[in-house]
Formats: sequence, structure tokens, C-alpha cells
Amino acid sequence: MSERPEELVVAERYLKEMLEADDTANYELYTKRYEEKYLAKFTREVFNRDIEHMHESNGKHTGYEFLGTLRNQRVDDLDVYKSVWKAIYEKRDAVVEMGIYKKNGDWHVIRSAVY
Repeated sequence: MSERPEELVVAERYLKEMLEADDTANYELYTKRYEEKYLAKFTREVFNRDIEHMHESNGKHTGYEFLGTLRNQRVDDLDVYKSVWKAIYEKRDAVVEMGIYKKNGDWHVIRSAVY
């Protein structure tokens, strides 16, 4: 059995944190892996509105499954690792795209989108 690459391990850990943050409406937990410059338009008010809509549409999350990876993408001269997950909610399933990058030895989230 082969080991999972560091990028996938980090992406899964961050996904778990963000799903917990969604369920508990915890802005600090949701945003803690982002660099400040990528949060300029993502205020607490935007987060709360998004979470309210998510809870109405999806309910709470009950699990997730790894679906695969996409080719890395260059964003702001960063090498962004993209993974795709199936998020299982009380009311529906959704696809989640996670984009992470490593900068100065630390991993950060640059994108988390639910479809």
C-alpha cells in the first residue's frame, strides 16, 4: 500500500476543519488556513450569510469521500494542488473542490468551493 502524498493529507485535514466550521458557523476556524490577502472580500457577514444558506439547502454534513485530484494550477505564482471530494449532507450530496499551496514551509487554503 502506498502512502498518500503530503498534499492530500493536508487537503483532507483542512477539509475536515472547514466542514466542522460550516456545521458550527465558526468563521475563525473556517478562515484560519487562508492568508489574509485572500480574505479581503470574505467577511464574517458574507460567511454567516453563506452558512445560513448552506444549512437551509444541505443540513449538517455527515461524511465525505475522496474523489480525486485535478491538475495543479498556477495562481499568483503559486503552485496550487487541487483535490475533489464528495461531501455528504443531511439533505443532499455535493462536490467540494479544495485548493491548497505551500509557501515558506506552511500550507494554506486558496479555494474551497461547494457545488
